[in-house]
Amino acid sequence: MRERDRDTDRTGIFRERRELLKAGATLVAAPVAAAMASAQPAQAESGPAKAVKNVLIVSASPRDEGNSDILCDEFLRGAAEAGHRAEKIRLSDLDINFCLGCCSCISDPGSCVQDDDMAPLMKKALEADVLVLASPVYFMTFNARMKNFIDRFCPIYTMVRDLDVYFIASAAGGRRSIDSVVAGFRVFTDCLYGARERGVVACTGIWDEGGVKGTGSLREAYDMGRNV
Repeated sequence: MRERDRDTDRTGIFRERRELLKAGATLVAAPVAAAMASAQPAQAESGPAKAVKNVLIVSASPRDEGNSDILCDEFLRGAAEAGHRAEKIRLSDLDINFCLGCCSCISDPGSCVQDDDMAPLMKKALEADVLVLASPVYFMTFNARMKNFIDRFCPIYTMVRDLDVYFIASAAGGRRSIDSVVAGFRVFTDCLYGARERGVVACTGIWDEGGVKGTGSLREAYDMGRNV
């Protein structure tokens, strides 16, 4: 996937496919809509006008009150209060199959042969200015839901441009486990043209569901969202 010379030769195709996908893709039925928790922009504060950004938060937590998911909510709240369009998507609520390895998206960028909930998610990613990736730590890396999302990103990874990216991770262990997750996220975002890492929110030593509520990581996530 890192053969960038080959990818660059197809830039014209990618742009056409991107516009088609953005114009034609539609969200699937109610289960997907219910899984996408949105926050509308807050009233802008007085002062110089600030560009409104589309903030897409992808949470891989399997628990509704999982620690990484709670941090996502705080990031979303901060971004929304700053006047941005912020949306959190919980992968556990969606039906996303594994990548088939058929490579059809290589010859037809922007499309996938599988008809599942990844289609509207790709549309959201193409429209995003900010991408937040969040996962609990499983065996020193992000969990399987996040890995599956990354694998299924293949049809559009050459089409997204100039994203600001943030990482959120929670772990029962120490900082070393967080570092390995962040390293994995960086491998993925390094494949995205013009992606810029803007920040990391990490919470360590937390095992119990909701344990993050007693830490300073909540404020850190909120402030980071507010300053996207």
